[in-house]
Amino acid sequence: MGINKTDIVIIGAGIIGTTLSYIISSLSNAKIILIEQENKVGVHSSSRNTGKVHAPFIYDPEKKKVIAKAALFGYEFWNEYCRLKKIPFKDDGIIEVATNNEGIKTIYRHLEWGIRNGLDKKDIEILDKKDIENIEPNVKCQTALLCNRDASVDYGEITRALANDANKNKVNIIMNSKVTKIKYAQRSNEEIHLKYKRYPDTNEKEIQCDYLINAAGGSSLGLVNMMGINHDYKNLHFRGDYWIAPHKYNSLTNHSIYSIPKFQQFPFLDPHWIIRSNGNREIGPNACPVFSQYGYNTKINLKEFVPRIYGFVKGFNIKRTKNVLFKKEILKMVSNEMLSSISKWHMINRVKKFLPSLKSKDFTAKGTSGIRSNLIDKKGDFILNPIFLNSNNTMHILNYNSPGATGAISIGFALTFKLIEKGIIKKDKEISNNPFNEKLIMDCVKEVKI
Repeated sequence: MGINKTDIVIIGAGIIGTTLSYIISSLSNAKIILIEQENKVGVHSSSRNTGKVHAPFIYDPEKKKVIAKAALFGYEFWNEYCRLKKIPFKDDGIIEVATNNEGIKTIYRHLEWGIRNGLDKKDIEILDKKDIENIEPNVKCQTALLCNRDASVDYGEITRALANDANKNKVNIIMNSKVTKIKYAQRSNEEIHLKYKRYPDTNEKEIQCDYLINAAGGSSLGLVNMMGINHDYKNLHFRGDYWIAPHKYNSLTNHSIYSIPKFQQFPFLDPHWIIRSNGNREIGPNACPVFSQYGYNTKINLKEFVPRIYGFVKGFNIKRTKNVLFKKEILKMVSNEMLSSISKWHMINRVKKFLPSLKSKDFTAKGTSGIRSNLIDKKGDFILNPIFLNSNNTMHILNYNSPGATGAISIGFALTFKLIEKGIIKKDKEISNNPFNEKLIMDCVKEVKI
């Protein structure tokens, strides 16, 4: 069989890869192939998350400007798209609670951040004890932050709808296919040759493309390594577990309730009280360290233990390895999260601080676990922002975590217009060909600077 030639290859049909394939194909006639190793799109992080359309009040407007702005516009984009596709968009709002004096300072800081990130004052407000008693009588706290511009969706369903729209735009989606090799053509740093195996067929197939986008989530760093691109990053994987609340708790609150994070730079850690778009109530997630981006169970983690430890240490000198493995904040965080993963009682007790009527014995069903892959540098510091690594005719999307799903369309438009500006993509179609509001798109491109 001959080489399949195309303009653009996107690796990874999670929400960001699928969104990019849809947006690029809605603005350009470029031939696009989207490759996914699973048998359907959005199998991993895109479906295994809290389902929140996050308002950007917990993101420092200086240190996390890109993801904060992406989340701000993401609310309107997903509201439009879900309405168009008749996908539930539960506009339910969120309350962040402070149970001690230190938390109160954070609440006021988050109010300031939210407004600086673009939230309207009518969308976000401070609540005192009396306000909380009136709005959520079962919540116990000293002070809280109410944000009305926050919603619940099913990102897995959204990703499948986007893939269907991309397919209508003639994007070729190849499923069950794992990339085995990426290289440049001989005497050329422009033409890219990619090999993959499409299971159950074990024979390698080949694609030749002019531009490659790596949107492989937890596997994206592996593809960077496959291409021999120099970098200073390593991956740490964390599994987030959930417990499903029984129906007796369905009327406990009308809002999802988040607590002030114990580790401010890691707001994904502390378990929350989550209301899903389907009405289910859950507690989670925590962040238990695991040895694979697919480490949903003990069997996979044991299998990956030795190769992952070797891969982690490889390339680090002894001093730097000790800095990472024995860093005080990492050890403290890991011990705390491991306890929550092992003990249902410990996890639910963390939520009982603000929902005291919960009883751990009532929680008998586990929810769907998800994996977050976080990059660290050689000093052992966590990389807190997504990285868009450009190398010749490739773009690698690394460290794309929460609020990644919220900001996927915002980031998708920002990246697509960047590629148009560079001449990599030719804009053949009008923006009006897209279902989204044209002013919203252009405001997003102007504000989300990548």
